[in-house]
Amino acid sequence: MGLSVHKRKDTVDDLDAMPEERNRYEIVDGELFMTPPPSYEHQRTQMRLIARLLPFVDSVGLELFAAPTAVRVSHITQVEPDLIVIPQLTLSESTTPCVTMSRSMLVVEIVSPSTRRVDRDRKRRLYLAEGVREYWIVDWKKRVVEVWAADSMAQRLAADVLVWQPRASGEPLSIELRILFDEVHA
Repeated sequence: MGLSVHKRKDTVDDLDAMPEERNRYEIVDGELFMTPPPSYEHQRTQMRLIARLLPFVDSVGLELFAAPTAVRVSHITQVEPDLIVIPQLTLSESTTPCVTMSRSMLVVEIVSPSTRRVDRDRKRRLYLAEGVREYWIVDWKKRVVEVWAADSMAQRLAADVLVWQPRASGEPLSIELRILFDEVHA
């Protein structure tokens, strides 16, 4: 999340009325943020995570979406996480323009210099308060992933292997972070 654009309370309707452009806009508690286009490393990280998550997500009956996917929380909060995993949508749900936060099994934000503070503070608090089961903050520069789980307000830092188990009875997904980050930095 980038720079706050101004100080008056904005609404999601204001956000919807903005012109289409390359920048992304998000609104958190009425504060409008502009995020510049992502760097190549940010996009590499996102694509490498999609490549690892998508086969697993498909195999367990979930859905993976990548930014820009609007997640509307209220009339003054709408964000666009880099990746979001939710239960499969029904036909009627798939025609609505926004995913609901409370259904989220996993939300992933890939930090950039302009988003680091907001991803780690405001968005983390928002996601966990809204019922996101697990939140990853991926720092491709430092080669680590901060893992926040709804059932534990403590952070876990993954530097070697990132394990995600969306359903207690199923097999977990393991991501070798050294390999992933080597691909990002190649």
